[in-house]
Amino acid sequence: MQIFVGSTAYEVDPATSVEALKLQVENAEFVPSQMLCLMRGSDMLVEGSLESNGIEEDESLDMRMAVNSGMRKKWRKKRMRRLRRKRRKMRQRAR
Repeated sequence: MQIFVGSTAYEVDPATSVEALKLQVENAEFVPSQMLCLMRGSDMLVEGSLESNGIEEDESLDMRMAVNSGMRKKWRKKRMRRLRRKRRKMRQRAR
């Protein structure tokens, strides 16, 4: 069975696991498999076989990078401290 990930076609079995497909994509695209996120429409493929996820012949999957986002803990802690201090001052001024 043939599946399209992005613009590249991959030859896989229906019983192939999602992790095995990610490894194939890693070998072709040189992107670490831990950072890959395969999407089928709005559904994210996490585990199981392609067949159990409802992937059929000649289906197209989207490949996205799973990027960690958000503030670093140290910066977040510092920002929260500043906000608490500011709120405390504002409450004291209101009295």
